Amino acid sequence: MQRALRLATVAVIIAAATTVFGQIVPGDPGSYPSISVVNTPHNLNNYPGVTIPGNQVCLPCHTPHNALVAGEDGVLWNHAETNETFVMYSSTANQPEGPSKMCLSCHDGVTAIDNYGGNSGTVVMSGNANLGTDLSDDHPIGVEYPTNAPADYTNPSTFSPGINGGTGVQLVTINGIERVECTSCHHVHNNGLGNFLRVPIQESYLCLQCHIK
Repeated sequence: MQRALRLATVAVIIAAATTVFGQIVPGDPGSYPSISVVNTPHNLNNYPGVTIPGNQVCLPCHTPHNALVAGEDGVLWNHAETNETFVMYSSTANQPEGPSKMCLSCHDGVTAIDNYGGNSGTVVMSGNANLGTDLSDDHPIGVEYPTNAPADYTNPSTFSPGINGGTGVQLVTINGIERVECTSCHHVHNNGLGNFLRVPIQESYLCLQCHIK
């Protein structure tokens, strides 16, 4: 009887440890937590000093009418775009375009995060979220994915699914070229994996989606 109780206790401990330490299993999208944008820092109602009419979540970035950036790729954009010139990681990298420019329209630390819908703002990004205008010490963006180096980089068709079985790491097509951009690694609407990552960082799973090591 005592042996059975000891075994039962061990089983409970193992189960608890699995729940706490093994919740996220790289390669198993079913284990990835999902957290709606409503409950993340990208809901600007959660940012100190920012007040959004009606506590709307989407409005600072998107609008159903009269978007500031036209066309499908503009995703009905409603936020002022950064006018900064950035120092890039690579001399071959383009200045931020598309989704990366949209991200940096808050994360440059210059453009007010409450500058949207044609209204000027006063609150700028601070802390680690402020990337500044020198991106030379950050993972490169605005660069073509090196499909011509198969010994060092994976085939994009092998990228694994992300949260809820959706898109994991992805390339962004700009001017007909498949490029690495901010949204290649980051899912701006879901923070289940922390830092808005598309797949887990555990075991370098995120890095190994592209890099062959």
